[in-house]
Amino acid sequence: MHANRFFDPLYGRTSLKTWEAELMRAPEVQRLRNIRMCNINSLLMTGASEVSRFEHSLGVLRLAKEWASAAQATDEDAVILSAAAMLHDIKTGPFGHSLEYTLSDNPTLSDLEHQRIDRGLENAFFQRTRANVSYLGAQFAAREKLEEHWPSVARTIAGEGPLGPLISGSIDLDNIDNVVRLAYHMGLATRDDCHIAIALTRDIRVEGDGLSISNASVSLVKRWQALRHQLYRYLLHDWAEFSAKGMLTKAIELATEAQLIGTDSWILTDDGLIQLLISSSVGEHQEIGVLVKRLMLAQLYEPVAILRGWRIDKYGYLSDPSEKRRIEQKMGEILKTHCIFHVILDKAKTDRKLSFYVRDRRQQMDVGSDTREILVGLFASRLHSEGVGRRASSEFRRDMYPYIGDFDELEDPLEDPFAASPSQLSFI
Repeated sequence: MHANRFFDPLYGRTSLKTWEAELMRAPEVQRLRNIRMCNINSLLMTGASEVSRFEHSLGVLRLAKEWASAAQATDEDAVILSAAAMLHDIKTGPFGHSLEYTLSDNPTLSDLEHQRIDRGLENAFFQRTRANVSYLGAQFAAREKLEEHWPSVARTIAGEGPLGPLISGSIDLDNIDNVVRLAYHMGLATRDDCHIAIALTRDIRVEGDGLSISNASVSLVKRWQALRHQLYRYLLHDWAEFSAKGMLTKAIELATEAQLIGTDSWILTDDGLIQLLISSSVGEHQEIGVLVKRLMLAQLYEPVAILRGWRIDKYGYLSDPSEKRRIEQKMGEILKTHCIFHVILDKAKTDRKLSFYVRDRRQQMDVGSDTREILVGLFASRLHSEGVGRRASSEFRRDMYPYIGDFDELEDPLEDPFAASPSQLSFI
């Protein structure tokens, strides 16, 4: 009766070897069941709201097994790649990368790399956390389970070694599954796109420190890029996503400044971080709890202005918490209410240049180009009069121009006539 297998919404039934089933049950992998793929628990992008890093990790495992079979990999390489696929996200903090991004933008903290599971492992995870960490009282166990394979698995996750490009590259198994999975759950991808992920994976080969594909797979890559473009337009441009990320980011920034959380907080789950922020919100830190409770109760801050610019060199300045608080104070005086200023760097997120070797043509090929945009948003804690809103919006635009250059108003991605997917068109 007992069978080692799982059923994936994209790829169906996947059988597991005994060691894979044991590794899947390791505490650090089970923790991912409570870490979302998205950087916020989406309010209006409901399909993306609850997809977990655990589901994604098992999806990447399935792709790793598909690749090993198609490439006729050695038993050793198959073990290393499958383990790397399952473990590649174990250092991802609460709400996807929200905590990581916020701490990385903090000028007093640095060197947060969720894919470097081997860096200083004897002494620390996330460079400041003792390695003997646990989840729900159970000690992390992957290293002991993998024994002599561990160093090779860690290097592969970091994109190093002969298998590294398959896990951490411009288009790798992690990226292939990430895009198709979220797009599928959000209704942007079709069932055929799930087959594209499998077909593309089975065709990829490692060429030096890069990847190669056959000419027949070029169209699959282009379809994957189109899905990525639409997916990230939805995730980055939607006002509610933007507002929620801004609220959570500010709460994390304030909690970091108050030394309530730090680089060792990566071990928390999504709910664990929320509970910690609320329970620590006493006395002078009450604003943190107010923000988090409003976020969880869908009482999002209202958009005043959301702009897209193409000068990204000032992102570091605008993302500094002290500069954010200065902007919020100035805009708050105009709006007569609390404000949140949030900035997003879209550097190769919405669109990404992919480089690979096409075996049939015997030539290197580049497809697409990297996005280089900066998104800035101003949000108010309550509705304002039309006149006050116009004044604040105009002042905000004037203030942003020296930093982001020429800009345009960010349009609602759901109303973009060029963003319709095949699944959407089928209902028209």
